[in-house]
Amino acid sequence: MKFVCYKEFDDPLEPTYPGIMYKGKILPLARVVAVAEAIHPRSLNLPEDLNHLVALLPTYVEAVKELEKGKILDQIWQELGVSPVAPLPRPNRILAIGRNYADHAAEQDADVPVEPIVFLKASSSVIGPEAEIVLPEGIGRVDFEGELGVVIGKAGKNITERDAMGYVVGYTLFNDVTARDEQKRAFAQSLPWFLSKSYDTFGPMGPCLVTADEIRNPHNLEITTTVNGVVKQQANTSQMLFTIPQLIAFISKRMALEPGDVIITGTPSGIGPLSPGDLVEVRIPEIGSLSNMVVKEGE
Repeated sequence: MKFVCYKEFDDPLEPTYPGIMYKGKILPLARVVAVAEAIHPRSLNLPEDLNHLVALLPTYVEAVKELEKGKILDQIWQELGVSPVAPLPRPNRILAIGRNYADHAAEQDADVPVEPIVFLKASSSVIGPEAEIVLPEGIGRVDFEGELGVVIGKAGKNITERDAMGYVVGYTLFNDVTARDEQKRAFAQSLPWFLSKSYDTFGPMGPCLVTADEIRNPHNLEITTTVNGVVKQQANTSQMLFTIPQLIAFISKRMALEPGDVIITGTPSGIGPLSPGDLVEVRIPEIGSLSNMVVKEGE
């Protein structure tokens, strides 16, 4: 199942609605659940908080598959004028992993880490597909970083590697946009680099959340980042230094994971600068494409 969120008629004052992507259409999840309940009551509910809703996605998957098998999904209509946003417009937390590809560590002249490097990125940085990445005046170099995002679906502490995948509800794409010059200044002064990662619009996410049942092996996904159609990053998630179970076990030993947490698993080599007018796209075929235009602040 491909879970999405959307607004109606691109109105920022409109609430955000959950939905599913089906045959290129966005179907309101509330409507899908209502039809499913009418056919086969399961006492499904639709919490308003999207992070709580994400925790229930596995229960919706069964109902959606039943409707698809009966060809009933084809009869459910979508709203007109829908405008997709990030599948989690405000994630509970964004837990980012640094230098999780050896070739990326090399291009930064940095040592390959012996344990995961974990840092936070502000949830307020998140934007959705087709939204604009805004470069503030005088910010200096800003880089793209295409990544696989892992969405946590249930709470857990001290999770073992063996059990870790049971806490994953699905996967998405993420562009960990970084104010590189600012980050380098922070490194030079042994200061945190949180702000260099957390500018408004520096967290493109989407275009959907693909539930875990549809991704057979998240450690064998081809990830590509292009700028204006030119390939800049191309790798396979099999090249990650630390696997998803290792990351979940490592983090949860120190802090309890919660529904709506997103672990962005690091970027491969090929990072580079963005300029106003660029179109940057992150793609994993099993998930889709995340495209965003780059603009200068005030334009």
